Amino acid sequence: MYTVAFIIKRNPAMSLDEFLSYYRDHHGPLMIEHIKDKGLISYEHFPVDIAVTSGRYVASDGPAFDAISIYSFETEEQAEACWAIPEVIEDSRAFIDFDTMVALPANRRTVFRAP
Repeated sequence: MYTVAFIIKRNPAMSLDEFLSYYRDHHGPLMIEHIKDKGLISYEHFPVDIAVTSGRYVASDGPAFDAISIYSFETEEQAEACWAIPEVIEDSRAFIDFDTMVALPANRRTVFRAP
């Protein structure tokens, strides 16, 4: 299995509300439409919790990023093929600031799971 997390900031032309709405209502469904039958095992969204705007883990000027998307595929090759789909590229560019995006290929290691 190949898993990658994308840590993303919104396109600077968008408000946080516009970004979160687009991410949830447009981008998520579009991604499923284009990649669900191409080795995708799971796809999860972790949008910023706008109710938590301060505290121990949040910088004084707010969260540094707006969301995390985590994808798991059967193979790395399948993931790379999905990132090359023109509709995926075009839609991602519409709402993501690619200059600040972090891609983190990762392996899952469960440290604890409640019974």
